[in-house]
Amino acid sequence: MTISREDRQKINNWLESQRARPQFRSTPSAGMAVSRVMRPLSKKYGGGSSALSLARLWPEIVGERWSKISSPVRFTTGRNGRTLVISAPGAAASLIMAASGPIIDRLNTHLGPDHVKAIKVVQTKMRTDSASVKTRRGLRPSEATHLRESLATVKNENLKASLEKLGRGILTKDEK
Repeated sequence: MTISREDRQKINNWLESQRARPQFRSTPSAGMAVSRVMRPLSKKYGGGSSALSLARLWPEIVGERWSKISSPVRFTTGRNGRTLVISAPGAAASLIMAASGPIIDRLNTHLGPDHVKAIKVVQTKMRTDSASVKTRRGLRPSEATHLRESLATVKNENLKASLEKLGRGILTKDEK
């Protein structure tokens, strides 16, 4: 069966009238494009609006040495701009204040230009690690012999040593 030229023209005209128009899609807003870029960055670096979100980046900003003894507390806003309040123990506070210029530069590199204008350091108590460690009493001779006798039936030497160490730790706890 052959289709005549007139019939073919009628079919094409009918198909043209029945085809749907392509859907009109407006261009995406600039806000959507910016949010696609900023969302992963804000998850990684935080908003930067709070000192708590700054705590994750603190070792990168001030270095390992200062991050061990100092921490950001809060931002305050005054006439001269934003000030970051940092807590540090004793003499370290004056050393951090002496190095405040480079610290402010690094903060503004991470948070944006002129985000922080000044640093205020609040002195805290110095940590004394020796005060937190309590001395334990030694084992009495009767306790040591009782511990060894109870472990005499254990054949595995590694297990025996571990159990003896555990027993010594339990028996030497200070009683309150």
